[in-house]
Order: sequence, then structure tokens, then C-alpha cells
Amino acid sequence: MTADELALAARRMDAIGTSGHYDRRLARYDIAVSRAHVTMLLEQGIVPAGAAAGLHRGLDELAEEIRSGADPLDPAAEDVHTAIEQYLETRIGTDAGWLGTARARNDLAVTALRLWIRDQVSALTGKLLELARALAAQAERHAATVMPGFSHLQIAQPVTFGHVCLAYAEAFLRDAERLRFVRALQDDCPMGSGALAGTGFPIDRDSVARRLGFGRPTANSLESVGDRGFALDFLSAGASTALDLSRFGAELVFWSSQPVGLISLPDELVSSSSALPHKRNPDAAELVRGKTGRVLGNLHALQAVVKGLPLSYFRDLQEDKEPLFDTADTLALSLDAAISLAALMRPNTDAMRGAADLNFITSGDLADRLTREQRIPFREAHHLVTELVRLAEKQGCSLGELPLAARREIDPRLALEDWPDITVEASVASRDSQGGTAPSRVREAAVQLRTRIDEFKDIEYETGDDR
Repeated sequence: MTADELALAARRMDAIGTSGHYDRRLARYDIAVSRAHVTMLLEQGIVPAGAAAGLHRGLDELAEEIRSGADPLDPAAEDVHTAIEQYLETRIGTDAGWLGTARARNDLAVTALRLWIRDQVSALTGKLLELARALAAQAERHAATVMPGFSHLQIAQPVTFGHVCLAYAEAFLRDAERLRFVRALQDDCPMGSGALAGTGFPIDRDSVARRLGFGRPTANSLESVGDRGFALDFLSAGASTALDLSRFGAELVFWSSQPVGLISLPDELVSSSSALPHKRNPDAAELVRGKTGRVLGNLHALQAVVKGLPLSYFRDLQEDKEPLFDTADTLALSLDAAISLAALMRPNTDAMRGAADLNFITSGDLADRLTREQRIPFREAHHLVTELVRLAEKQGCSLGELPLAARREIDPRLALEDWPDITVEASVASRDSQGGTAPSRVREAAVQLRTRIDEFKDIEYETGDDR
């Protein structure tokens, strides 16, 4: 091997092994963990008081520089944790070496990452709740706005626009619940696990865990440093959120298309065609839908990284951060766009009512009425109404316009003098079971949803540090 070959190999190792250019966003979490660690070391008599004071001073100065927008860390450092130790060496000298006592980069990095995920859970949950509120507001305004309900993209039954908005609000509130569960699973603190086997120093893991807002230390040092299940939990909850966002985006794309025309979006959320001046493309909704692929891909990427990894830490796990960072960023961006879409979309009420006025859209209501009032078993009533629909199609009339004699030919029980002509408004109003589309139920559900949002437990956590 020549000197040039070895130099090239070293450069390539730096290129593949360095993560400092993207994991720098963990700096303030590393600082928070280091503060708690140094405080514990001092209380346990493991480090000299002077060294602890110097470390706290250096960490405080670094935190203030980062808060002010400065970037004092060496961009060429192997990772953010190494960069912080290098920073402290330049500020306080050899006393910086005490920081590594009774800890390793393995337990430090995974603890900082858990703290970062907690913040992301809080931020994304807040956005999900804001999105649910925007949809609840639409539901309250349009509790009685009739529109067609679709199944297989075929018009199925009349519903209200408010009911549909609440359907998506429920999905997003469930996504917030998933994130809350992720937060609950983050309540164990890995600090004190060391490289993998713990430490021989008389540390107090409970005090570090409390200072960082954890409920308890992790139970097994070996599992703690190699585990990335907590990261997969976050990515999995993020993927579920992205899927619901994608469905919502797809719905808006469909509703706003010119042949359908059920809603209008403001100019700020659409774009014009580069070639066709008349077009208003629902780009915000399409991008919300499209960005789902990144989030799903990030989950699969980390699953592939950890698949087959034995205990405990391997350098493969350096690949955990970019999928996490990208998922958090993509979801925040998509949720912001979805909030604006939900708040600013406007139903075209005339178009909605016209689309719902489809021949035989209330055929299901007629079958229900035959069961309820004529005591005809529902399956039989369904069969009879199917025959009535076919007859009405041949005669070019509505179900309510079918003459008595024609109905009698199908079944004598249909020869009613008081034959109903069920309107879409009557159909919607009749669907007043709990969770149904009746305007009274929609208003009731919107109020209940707002209460659930307001009562949603705050998942912020305390670290004892101004991070």
C-alpha cells in the first residue's frame, strides 16, 4: 500500500463515518444530558468541584452561543458529541476530560436522541391538534351542508360536509394518541449504561433520569445502548400520520377537480399551469399526499438497518438519525400545509347538493323504512327495493313516483297509499344514531371533539434545563 492509497482510504473513512454535518441538531440535547451527568458526578464525589464548575460554565456558554444562532462547533468533527468535547477543551482545558467519566458515547447519544424525539412528539402533537380543531370548526359551520358520501368513488348515500370533516378529525386525533403512546414508551433513561456493561463508578442513575424528565433508568445496560425500538416507534407513528395526511390530501384533490367541484381552495394553496392558463392545480394537497412516500421510506430504512443486529451497539446505528430527522421535518411541513387546507377550503354548497341529488341515492332509506314500518326483513326489503330501482330506471321516474299498481306487481306489501318520496335532507336527518351524519349529531360530535382536544394531556416534559 502506498501513502497515497492510505491517505485516500482515510478520506473515504471520514466521508462515510462523519455525521457531524447532520447530527448537529442534537447539540442542545447533548448539553442537557451532559449538565445532568456532571451534576450527578459532583454530588457523588466522582469529579472535583473545580472541574465540575468549569464543565458547567463551558456547557452554559455553548448553550448560549447556540441559542443566539452561532455555530461554534467544529464542522469537521466526527459527530456532535465529539465536537462538544472539543469545544470544551478549547474553553476550559484539561478539565474537559472529566466529562467522559462514567459514561460513553453510546449511552450519551441514545439519551440525547430520546430527548430529541420527545420534543418532536410535542411539536407534532400540537400541529395534529390544531388540524383537528380546524376540521371541527368546518364541521360546526357545515353540520347541515348536504353532500354525497362515496364508496368505491361511487355516490353511495347522502351525508353532510361536517360529518366528513369530523371523520378526518377523528383520524388525526388518533394519530396524536399514537404519538402520546410513543412518548410513554420513552420514559426510561439510558444514561449510566456506559459503552454496554454499565460502570464501576458509584453513579446515581435515578438522579440523572429525574433531572432529564425520565421516570426511571433503563433496566439493562446492554439492551439500552443498542436498542432503537423507540426510534422505530416514532417512525411508525409518523408513518400512520403520513398515511392519514395522504388520504386527506387525496380527498381534497378529488373534491376540487373540475368535474367534481365540491370544494374551492384559495389561490395561495394552488398553482397555475405553465401551459394552460385556466388550470388551478391543488399543489398543496398533492404535495401533502406525495411526501408520505418519504415518511414511509424512512420507517423501512431504519427497519432494514436494525434487522439482524445482535447486541449491542454497532456503527450501523449511525444511520438512525437521518430517517428520524427527515420524518420529523417532513411531517411538520405537511401538517402545516394540511392545517391551512383544512381551515381555508370552502365547500361549494350548491354543487354538493346537486351531486347528492342522484336518482335512487335514498334507496337504502326506503329499504330501512320497509323494515321499520312494514316489518319486512331487511334482506328481503333490500331485494324488493332493488327491483323497484330497476323498474324506476325503465320508466324514467324516481322511486317516489312509481305508481301503486306497478309496485303491487312486484309485491302486494308495496301497494301503499302513503308511499314515501324520501329527500336527501330527510335521509341525512334520519341518520341520527350516535356518530351518524344527522346535523344534530354532527354538532354534538363537534362539541365533544373540541372537548377531547382541549383535555388532551400535555406531553411536554421537564429536564431542569433551559434547552
